[in-house]
Amino acid sequence: MSDKSSAFNTLSAAGKAAVLDELLAARPDLREPAEAYAVQVMTDTDRSAVADDVEDALQGLDIEELNTWAGHRPGRGYVHPAEAADEILDETLQPFLDDLQRRADLGVGSAAVELAVGILLGLYNCRHGNSETLLEYSPDYAAERASAVVSDCAKLGIELPAAELLDLMPEWSALLH
Repeated sequence: MSDKSSAFNTLSAAGKAAVLDELLAARPDLREPAEAYAVQVMTDTDRSAVADDVEDALQGLDIEELNTWAGHRPGRGYVHPAEAADEILDETLQPFLDDLQRRADLGVGSAAVELAVGILLGLYNCRHGNSETLLEYSPDYAAERASAVVSDCAKLGIELPAAELLDLMPEWSALLH
């Protein structure tokens, strides 16, 4: 079967996960190599790629997103555009934070450090919020979330390379101490 007609390749991530679960249930001998590959995936982290992904995700949010979140919302009352922007930005950043939690839980410390540094660098690159993006409505978003990431890392036992971060993010020296 070619890639163009592969049913597996057309599945969503959830569908592929279900197939993998079924395959591992039917073939327990594959669990060990699958686990080894999963650890490899979880330990392979490129901070620059993560930073680019965070920056692209946050900068890529169009102001038009506010139309569905801000204003009067039934059952919620009035939602200020800045509050709506924060909520949308948080929803976009959350998968990166969830990944950080998973890596910390797995005990892959160096990968967790690289991921955290990548998240912080991505936020740093968004610190000046561009016009026509949601960051324009939430000018302190990047610094506030970076502070939360630093705090979360301390709670998770992830030791950030403070001196290196100070060199990479000089405008946030107070946040990194």
